[in-house]
Amino acid sequence: MQIGADRSFDCLNRLLRSEVKKVEPHLPAPPIDAGSSDLKTGVVNIPAVRQQYGRNFGISATPYRDPVVAAPPALRR
Repeated sequence: MQIGADRSFDCLNRLLRSEVKKVEPHLPAPPIDAGSSDLKTGVVNIPAVRQQYGRNFGISATPYRDPVVAAPPALRR
């Protein structure tokens, strides 16, 4: 290994490459392919979104929530 020459980087690259091959000997598979589920690929399921948004589907960006009905206060003695 020589400091200040290309040879030092070559030696270092060979050392690092051998360490990487020890840890991960195979190429990683792609995370998304044609057989991936809709959730992984980001495909929108319109019936699910329609059910989630309820009355607000196509109107608002926030899902519809039924109004909260306040229960009468408990009777005190």
